[in-house]
Amino acid sequence: MATKKEGAQRLIDSLDSQSKIQRRLVLAIVQAVLISVAVAWATQWQFGVAAALVFFLLIQFAFERMSNSIEASKLQAMQTLGWSVDAKGEVDTDEVLRVKAEKILK
Repeated sequence: MATKKEGAQRLIDSLDSQSKIQRRLVLAIVQAVLISVAVAWATQWQFGVAAALVFFLLIQFAFERMSNSIEASKLQAMQTLGWSVDAKGEVDTDEVLRVKAEKILK
């Protein structure tokens, strides 16, 4: 059983990860495009397109998996803290959750 401080730290970590995932997505897309262009330049353009499709499929899979993992961690932390999600699935904004969690850590 996790303590409230551990739950608050987990919530803050989840919110931090959620904000970092967008920058990492852009970086992965840029890398995929560069590698695909290099493959197309070194071989035939069809291989570059195929490489791009494979890279984008892998990036999409990784992004969805990480997003789900972060969301599950966030919900688990909220459950540990005893905070509930409304019937419609609505919760406080991320900023409000961060402020509440930081108060618990102090």
